[in-house]
Amino acid sequence: MSEQNLTAPDGDPAAAPRIAVIGGTPATLRKVRAAGFEVVWIHGPQELDTAGLAHVAEAHLTDYRTPEAVTGLLTAVHRLRPLVRVVSMIEDGLESAAAATTALGLPGNGLETVRVLQDKLAFRTLLAERGIESVAARIGHTAEDIRSFVDEHGPAVIKPRFGSGSLGVRLVEDAGSADETGEWAAGFGLHSFLMEQYLSGTELSVETFSYAGRHVVLAFTAKEKLASFVEIGHTQPAGLDPRTARQVEDLVSRTLDAVGLADGPAHTEVILTDDGPRLVESHSRRGGDRIADLVQEVYGIDTDALAFLWYAGRTAPVEPGEPRCGAAIRFLTAEPGVVESVEGLAEVLAHPDVVDAQITVAPGDTVVPVAWSYDRCGLVLSRGADGPDAAIRASALAARISIRTRPAEHRPPERTLATIAPRPDRLVGTAPIPSHDR
Repeated sequence: MSEQNLTAPDGDPAAAPRIAVIGGTPATLRKVRAAGFEVVWIHGPQELDTAGLAHVAEAHLTDYRTPEAVTGLLTAVHRLRPLVRVVSMIEDGLESAAAATTALGLPGNGLETVRVLQDKLAFRTLLAERGIESVAARIGHTAEDIRSFVDEHGPAVIKPRFGSGSLGVRLVEDAGSADETGEWAAGFGLHSFLMEQYLSGTELSVETFSYAGRHVVLAFTAKEKLASFVEIGHTQPAGLDPRTARQVEDLVSRTLDAVGLADGPAHTEVILTDDGPRLVESHSRRGGDRIADLVQEVYGIDTDALAFLWYAGRTAPVEPGEPRCGAAIRFLTAEPGVVESVEGLAEVLAHPDVVDAQITVAPGDTVVPVAWSYDRCGLVLSRGADGPDAAIRASALAARISIRTRPAEHRPPERTLATIAPRPDRLVGTAPIPSHDR
């Protein structure tokens, strides 16, 4: 699905269906307009890119991460001039979009679907209840809770009940590590956490698009991770053998059916264990970390554009053909400290294999140990003949970028959940949000 196929037929702007988009960028808004919608844009005042205003009929500034605020606002908007959908393509806007969708009775992913996907305990509970799979999981608060869980289930992962970006995720290999992990969790501010049975194996993500309940796999993405669970590389195609691909596709399809996701993109993480594929989590959005760019490079499918065309009724279901190349992302890291110099970006950007390269630090910035996705220092996205070739090229090109640091004069303060995350109470489940806790 190339850009030249995205322009909607000309027509009377006043007759265009109205869609509310929560968050997002000017590039996303252009695709919404190209699908034939009149756009009502909901965004936060401190984050607004004013270039997006050229593509919208209305813009409303509010805390779009607060479902009650967005629902109240869009109820008034809908009363004056009706909306046909409320959507968000970003993690922080999903719950607000779902709350408004449910309140206004519009088509799309409703609040129950989105909340069960965001609540990792509810997700595990639902899968077990539906007989899809059972991975031991329960809430813990103390080192003794961790020790008891590991004694019963073996190695475990503790993580925030809500959240993304690998923030606050720790492996507990044995009961002897329980005290250390419990002390870390208390110091970090993770006073309530989910304990899950550790799944050992190769990790991948599954990028899907659902058409009125029919789930189509767009791509399998191979992943590389650090010991901190932070993702450091992505590759497409993932190179699955046909049998494994069928098993993963069946597991993901049954999962999306179970949570009630019927339309639009989804991103599901899977571990290929010795006992077959097992689920980690799923999201009612396209994959982050530029995974959607890999899908476009390898299969020619623009997931966002496809979504808005599907919502507008302007496209039949689209399925991927054979991959036309490989593509890979390698994220940049650096030694913790104060950045002294950054070199090599221009050379890498000029390379014919490179789709994009970015550096997110500059001289004078402080690099911290990589504890979650936002601690990485940039990325290189490269093409190759196939997945493995693209991964090799991306790694080699990333190595040409040098980020030199020096030790900081003063030891930086210990980072906690409260200093990193904008809403730490939401991540651990203490915010007043209904959930599927059982």
